[in-house]
Amino acid sequence: MIEEKIGLTQDLAFTDIGYQNQNRKRIPGMASFTCRDIGIDCKFEAQATTDHELMRKFIDHAESDHKMQVLSADVIFKMQNAIKR
Repeated sequence: MIEEKIGLTQDLAFTDIGYQNQNRKRIPGMASFTCRDIGIDCKFEAQATTDHELMRKFIDHAESDHKMQVLSADVIFKMQNAIKR
């Protein structure tokens, strides 16, 4: 039981720095998103425990890598609909 909790904690720590888990597999219950999910030709992938955290990661990426200072309502809507669980 303790080993399972330690494993989940490690998985979440890896997720915060951009990995799904040590085996690079998606953690059940985590939200994930890629730019390709909304038609942007980009290898960006993000995972988070909440939609809000995932949106924040995407906004930071879009501002820095895609020079999108303001996201249109259409992009936000597409992103929200593309989130996988």
